Amino acid sequence: MRPCRTESQTVVNRNSGEIRQMKILHAMAVAVLVSGCAGTAQPIAMTGDFGPQTLTLINSYRTSHGLPPLVVNGTLKALARQHSREQAARGTIGHDGFRQRSAQAKAAGLSGVCTENVGVRYRSAQALFSGWRNSAGHNTNLLRPNMRYAGVSVVGGYSTFFACG
Repeated sequence: MRPCRTESQTVVNRNSGEIRQMKILHAMAVAVLVSGCAGTAQPIAMTGDFGPQTLTLINSYRTSHGLPPLVVNGTLKALARQHSREQAARGTIGHDGFRQRSAQAKAAGLSGVCTENVGVRYRSAQALFSGWRNSAGHNTNLLRPNMRYAGVSVVGGYSTFFACG
């Protein structure tokens, strides 16, 4: 079970029993994700968006693994910022609206699969990056070879990394 979804993981059979099972599994995954973040997270940073610095660290990490750096994309950055704002307003993290963000990215001309990582209560780009790098599912998303473009945003301590091929 991975803490982050990719577009390919969001398709479910329309059978109501399977949808109910997926909702239960999703709730369990979110609970595990939140409990795992609680021990490593730092107090919330109330000011500053260190998303650009986080993407710089992600790109250094990708190149150290023989992957190309991700190119900043205005649409993906805006989608990441919007999702971070929504999480901050709700006071919870999650992947609500992932399908819609993916559809908006495709409508803007991006193709391929999209992926995202979220986080909360990290005080710096280094802490956020380290948290994602040290989580198997998040790390997989950082090192997906088919990702080409990305946006990262932090609003009120709520972070979103959104990338597409």
